[in-house]
Amino acid sequence: MKRYTLLIYLLATMGWAFAQDATETWFEQANTAYNSGNYDTAVVMFERILATDMESVPVYYNMGNAYYKMHNYPMAIYCYEKALKLDPSDDDVQTNLAIANRAIVDKIEPVPQPFYVRGWHNARAWLSGDQWAWCSVAAFALLLFALFLFLRARRMAWRKFGFFMGIIFAIVLALSVLFAAQLKRAATTQDHAIIMAPTVTVKSSPSQQSVDLFVLHEGSKVDVLEGSNGWNKVRIANGSIGWLEADKMRPF
Repeated sequence: MKRYTLLIYLLATMGWAFAQDATETWFEQANTAYNSGNYDTAVVMFERILATDMESVPVYYNMGNAYYKMHNYPMAIYCYEKALKLDPSDDDVQTNLAIANRAIVDKIEPVPQPFYVRGWHNARAWLSGDQWAWCSVAAFALLLFALFLFLRARRMAWRKFGFFMGIIFAIVLALSVLFAAQLKRAATTQDHAIIMAPTVTVKSSPSQQSVDLFVLHEGSKVDVLEGSNGWNKVRIANGSIGWLEADKMRPF
């Protein structure tokens, strides 16, 4: 039984290594095609990588750039948004997303957020989910060291130092764990979407016979609140809410 288990493990390891080598080759080929101006070929290679569940910021970022060069702005925006879900701290992705958003029709003014909400989101976006996870590990180790100082140091000054540093590291640990968990959930939850149809009419209810509320164009981002019988209840940045057919958008 152990021999079979070892054989399965070795085969799985070899398969994973082969898949990794293949995706690295495809990534290089995609970048070569992009640099040669063959943007459609580059997109095909990037899609091949994503089909192996090898998601990464560079893949989505470079694929977004290829779509932008092809003037397919909705897909470019989709790719940049996917990259930001994996790493909201990436400045290059943020910049290119802003450029792509300037190329679409809809210019929706977002509802102003309270300063504490903006501060929380900005703090969370300072690092990626993986980086926050590593930060929590470091904070936990430093918390243990501070606890050791507080309990075992002979001098009162060192004990006080350990006590106050322990409080700081405990706060950092709690925030790091919370930020990492929130970013992990955001990366795996499809609660947003990009409009893919040239023009769509947002309805008051999930029916073609319902009242028309407003019109959106391709490339616009919506929050997906719920779904019902092929329709999605959506909200746009200015707070307006309505229903759209699910096949008119691409969730992420």
